[in-house]
Amino acid sequence: MACLNLPLDIRYKPENMYLAGIIPGPKQPSLENLNHYIRPLINDLVDAWERGIKFSKTACYPDGRLTRSAVALVVCDLPAARHLSSLAGVSSHFYCSACDCYHKSTYGRVDFENWTPRDRDKLRAYAEQWRDAATSAEREALFKAHGVRYSELWRLPYWDPSRQLVIDPMHCLLEGLVPHHTRNLLGLTSKPIASASTPLAFSYDFGEVPSGTMTTKEMTQISTIQALLLSQMTISDEEAYFNKLKDSLFHKNMAPLKYICNTLGCTPQKIGRTFKIDYVKALLEWRRGKPLTAPQEEPQFGTAEVLGRIRDVIRDTSVPTWLGSVPSDFGEASAGTLKADEWRSLITVYLPIALVSLWGAGTSHTSDELSVRLRIVLDHTMELVCAVYLACARTMTTRRANAYRSYISGYVGKLKEIHPTFSLRPNHHASFHLYDYLLLFGPAHSWWCFPFERLIGILQRLPANHKFGELENTMLRSYIKATRLHRWLARTDCPPAIQECRVLFDRVYAPKGAPDPSQELAEDPMDDIVQVPDSAMTSMFDGIVYSRASTHMGNSQIFFYPNGDKSLAPVAASIKYIYGTLTAEMLFAVQRHLPLDLHDNHTIDPFSMYPDFPAKLYSTNLQSRLEKVKVSWVVSHFARWVISDSHIVILSLSRD
Repeated sequence: MACLNLPLDIRYKPENMYLAGIIPGPKQPSLENLNHYIRPLINDLVDAWERGIKFSKTACYPDGRLTRSAVALVVCDLPAARHLSSLAGVSSHFYCSACDCYHKSTYGRVDFENWTPRDRDKLRAYAEQWRDAATSAEREALFKAHGVRYSELWRLPYWDPSRQLVIDPMHCLLEGLVPHHTRNLLGLTSKPIASASTPLAFSYDFGEVPSGTMTTKEMTQISTIQALLLSQMTISDEEAYFNKLKDSLFHKNMAPLKYICNTLGCTPQKIGRTFKIDYVKALLEWRRGKPLTAPQEEPQFGTAEVLGRIRDVIRDTSVPTWLGSVPSDFGEASAGTLKADEWRSLITVYLPIALVSLWGAGTSHTSDELSVRLRIVLDHTMELVCAVYLACARTMTTRRANAYRSYISGYVGKLKEIHPTFSLRPNHHASFHLYDYLLLFGPAHSWWCFPFERLIGILQRLPANHKFGELENTMLRSYIKATRLHRWLARTDCPPAIQECRVLFDRVYAPKGAPDPSQELAEDPMDDIVQVPDSAMTSMFDGIVYSRASTHMGNSQIFFYPNGDKSLAPVAASIKYIYGTLTAEMLFAVQRHLPLDLHDNHTIDPFSMYPDFPAKLYSTNLQSRLEKVKVSWVVSHFARWVISDSHIVILSLSRD
């Protein structure tokens, strides 16, 4: 748990986080059994809200203070969120915890203005009905009807899963939509794509199934019948295919068969009583009028040329040392499994630069048809890129949130049209609700799962005997010891012996390329400028490392406000020298990057088509005149890739 009252820069430090407990393995608790593990924590949270907790002494209140606290939000991946809240899983028809959208056939809905949040009072009533049910059969029937079991979280009087059980951007976007799009849709991998299902013979919009009209079993059969009708013929004998389809349909209930017939307008034309076989025959007749085999396979986008360009961009792009790296052999098995931060770097930096340089405006292809097709795929990909870029920004405004939802709506809405053989997923729907949580809780950076996943990684790396029952206690005690040491090191009254440990820790764990803090600056007798000695080719300000271009190109690339005037557009420049004044203020001597030649009517900037992706073409030349820049004028670093002999791509890495 993390305290939201703390400033963001210290909120997620291990010593400031509360490890409430570790659930013993080797498997997760089944269904509602998780309630037994979280009950002690909920007991404390109920007391903290209803009667408050008295602290005998705090930094600002030496005589103590009564405090009240509440759970603001719960953040985890979709399966864990459903497990913790005892709601139906994402693979069920009750796939959304935030709104009333129902049935898997509605994954692709983009009419978000018509979605209504799930009613908290109804959910509480359903949960309490399940808790008070006398038999297991009654509980099962209630769960099938409403998709809700009882969770200990309902003991919190303010608990509202539609607002507090948030969608995590890290899991939903960076480990969900981004890998699915790059690997499955674009095929950017050297390994064959494992298709979850046989490609459909054709696509058809069956519409949304009204909830409450059938049993859960019959609702499930509707999806199965729809899939059977869309399946392609995989055997050479057409009659054998239809006989097999007939048998499969006949094993379904009559109610869903009748519903599908009414939806398709192919009701049996028969006088008298109608039987199940009549509806089956009507569906078979409808199916005979549709394509029997899948359309021609989509063109392969992950060609050797495309993968080669992506790897070139990853290898040759100059970036600062703080930017997360991506394996240069991306797409190969040797690259391993990418982590969330690597997916973020790929989708917001390397992949768009590579694809725009290959498929964007001004590029040429073997045919006009291919050119149009690739441009459509590129524009669709850039909608996801811009959505992820905005969702990961460290500042959030209503305009940005609206732009994010607009991009996601365009991306999901066009998915089946551009890639008809691929199926939508729960993450496609969940991504819409990130808009609500960005407005409720602000930038995702302040509440997403990254710090908690890092903490889990720390716990997993602790030495242990791997004996369940002892393992959890070992991890908990080791974590507490480490956080206490961190706390002591941060105190001003830290004992000298422990201060010696702090010096050792700083030497061992200081960021790579960080300057030595003990280094003295020498005065230049020519003027009031003090130059950093040659041995100190880098300098740090607010935790960010800056370097001279001759030392590290990526750390030398900055955007700055001219003369510190924030009303002007930031300017791209390269640091040639690093100075310090007599008052220890850091200065840079920089050379500006020259913009494109205004008289060059033949060069098209393909990145200008995407206003929320801050990349731009520049000339490869630098301004010859040096310009002094204060470190406080700097906006951010930028990434730089040489696209041709006379042009470079510059991408702002500002996350604000």
